[in-house]
Amino acid sequence: MISKTVIIAFLSYLVVSSILLIVGHTFHIKVLMFQFYEETTTGFVAGGSVVPFIIAALVSYLVGRWYEKRRRVVSEK
Repeated sequence: MISKTVIIAFLSYLVVSSILLIVGHTFHIKVLMFQFYEETTTGFVAGGSVVPFIIAALVSYLVGRWYEKRRRVVSEK
């Protein structure tokens, strides 16, 4: 069975990466944009930034740790 900590961390990863990607595409911030496919005259170009995914992984790790500590403190009371 998957623990609640894993679910909370995964959901925070999805939310943070989605928000960063939406901000990147809305304001045309190349560091936050992920463009998988662009057609050119000679073929196609695939590329983009993985920065939003790295930031989301760090945030989800921190949220998971925070949730686990909070859960332990609440269960001790």
